[in-house]
Amino acid sequence: MATPFTVSPVLGVDLNTITLAADVGSTSGAEDAPQLGTQVFASNGKIYVYARANEVITASTAVCTVNATTFLATALGGAYLSPAVAMAAGDRGWFSRAGV
Repeated sequence: MATPFTVSPVLGVDLNTITLAADVGSTSGAEDAPQLGTQVFASNGKIYVYARANEVITASTAVCTVNATTFLATALGGAYLSPAVAMAAGDRGWFSRAGV
């Protein structure tokens, strides 16, 4: 399967990587780039939302919940798929769900 890419008017988004919690901060340059809650539509027909892991989330967990206010993700009963890389609490990444 081809790697998904954004079809929204947002450039430079790599939907397959995460930002480690240790790399987020005012001195790292990754503080809010992109901002939590940013959504993009991808070429694979899914919607991706940029969220922060609220706990350890294993790679490709298919039942993640993303809070619509805080954009914290948990690996419990939801409609989102976590990135293909395991995440520690505080890591940030793109969570996907069906775009229909």
